[in-house]
Amino acid sequence: MWLVPAARCRYRDAARIAGGGCRTEAPRRAGIDGDRRPRLSRACPIGCQCFNLKAVGPILEWSWASQPAQRDPMTPTSPADDATLTPVWREVARAIADLGARRCFGLVGGANFKVTLGLTDLGVEFIAARHEGGAVSMADVAARLTRDLTVASVTAGPGLTNAITGIGEAAKSDTPLLVLAGDVVRGDTRSAFAFHQAELVHAVGGIWRQIADPMTAYEDAWQAGLLALRERKPVVLSLPVDVQEIKVAAKLGSKHAPITKTPPVNSERLDELVATLRAAKKPLILAGHGAVVADAEALLTELADRTGALLATSVQAHGMFSGHPWNLGVAGGFSSPATAELMAQSDMLMAFGMSLNMWTTKKGRLISDAAQLVQIDVERGRIGVHRPVDLELEGDAAAVATAVLAALGDDLPGWRTPEVAAIMIARSNRNFAYEDTSDAGHIDPRTLSKAVDDILPKDRTVVVDGGHFVGWVARYLSVPDMRGWCIPIAFQSIGLGLAGAIGAAVVQPDRLTVLAVGDGGFLMAIAELETAVRLKRRLCIFIYNDSAYSAEVHHFVPEGYSGAMAQFPVTDFAAIARGYGADGVVVRTLQDLAPLQRWVADGAQGVFIVDGRINPALVADWYHEIFGAANL
Repeated sequence: MWLVPAARCRYRDAARIAGGGCRTEAPRRAGIDGDRRPRLSRACPIGCQCFNLKAVGPILEWSWASQPAQRDPMTPTSPADDATLTPVWREVARAIADLGARRCFGLVGGANFKVTLGLTDLGVEFIAARHEGGAVSMADVAARLTRDLTVASVTAGPGLTNAITGIGEAAKSDTPLLVLAGDVVRGDTRSAFAFHQAELVHAVGGIWRQIADPMTAYEDAWQAGLLALRERKPVVLSLPVDVQEIKVAAKLGSKHAPITKTPPVNSERLDELVATLRAAKKPLILAGHGAVVADAEALLTELADRTGALLATSVQAHGMFSGHPWNLGVAGGFSSPATAELMAQSDMLMAFGMSLNMWTTKKGRLISDAAQLVQIDVERGRIGVHRPVDLELEGDAAAVATAVLAALGDDLPGWRTPEVAAIMIARSNRNFAYEDTSDAGHIDPRTLSKAVDDILPKDRTVVVDGGHFVGWVARYLSVPDMRGWCIPIAFQSIGLGLAGAIGAAVVQPDRLTVLAVGDGGFLMAIAELETAVRLKRRLCIFIYNDSAYSAEVHHFVPEGYSGAMAQFPVTDFAAIARGYGADGVVVRTLQDLAPLQRWVADGAQGVFIVDGRINPALVADWYHEIFGAANL
């Protein structure tokens, strides 16, 4: 028995179901006498809301004797069947949980509330943010530090547009992220929430998928999560609200981690690499973000030890090789004087998962023209983009390092000499002299950074926002390992650090999380300070406060322009901290750091803000070198 309303809808060939939507009355099908079952109207903007059969008013009873045994999947179920079925939003949640997702960061609205609830019912931890952009940035950093499939959940319309900068950052950082985005009823272009999601997501480098067929909802959600892991990209999974409510037969999921395959290493290129390495006198191994993703630290360390190579990283991979006696630290604009000197002396550089962009090479000045440059990357399209290389090798950093070790043969002498060690010590960031620019109202950011580094526990996770101050963090705040550092500035945005630090604190609660941020970037994201306090995570927020967007001031004022548009009155962040339920201190001298010392001595619990009033006149040396002429 099928119930068909007598009232006609204003959309053609459809019958209105009161409170539910529209269904077409399909034409008689050849060979099945009397079969004029109501079917979903593909042209109807109301879409699958038609499945609500709680009709009132006059109806017609329709029956046929020759109904086939197999039901059309797009027809509604009888009330008796409901107990054995489950709504699509629960199927989507179960697929994601079966993939091993443990955390979801989000902000719930009408279009994503239920699927988020479904995740929590399955044991997935939900962390509520104050802004969708914050939710995605939390998830981004959490995923980078764990390499787990991490979920963000946002509602339709502005829920997704609010999150788009964070999605762009994740795309440029190869973050495996699954963003659940509610969406309007399929075909509804009149909704205030309606826009072309796919075009926006693709524009920032993300991948867009949609749960459009309720019968394959579980498989489609599973594949979306798997795609994020395999492609190392954010995948936005669109969830139209009408499809979410359709009830389908539950699928039997499989609770196991997906397996990704690593392509084989080209044997001819490998032989050439090994021959070049054997001929080198001063080899240097450079590790970038790709080496972090490949978890290649142990293999690259072994390769360096067997070849006598020195080690260095990009700023994205800072923390890899920490504690190794022949680690030069960060290569590029934030290099120590020792790193810059020795990198320029190297006659062979092997870049594993590193882009070799202008930041890493100081626009090429750190690499000798006579040096052999080898670039290894899992994506061939990234090799040689920023500068020509002598040898390219496509492959995962760990896989290539393993292959080189197997083919190397005898160990090589390299250049780990007492003379090199002396340079590393004398010209390190800590030991290299500078003119302290502290005055009565300000403290030199280098002096402050070293003091904060000495006070805070060494077992820490440092998250860095974007801005003029970044180099001082990389040079003076030490990190214990590659999981102790995250710098979400691949999209060159500021304001992502606070949320990112919360994500780090959630996934690594055993460590103190330290956020290094400028005053401008912090004010952009200050709503998430409530989130940090609410979650009761251990977080030190170190603000380089010069009351300006100083990158712009130092860029354009020397060209003769006024910097007034990028300069602001002083903000008292310590007072703001107390208003949110945190603690803080304004620092103009080293003596002002006493409250921070007491906080650490008491266990460093909760949130503490260091409002460092740094000298606004100081221009970072690396900024001069990179932006001596406008080059954005």
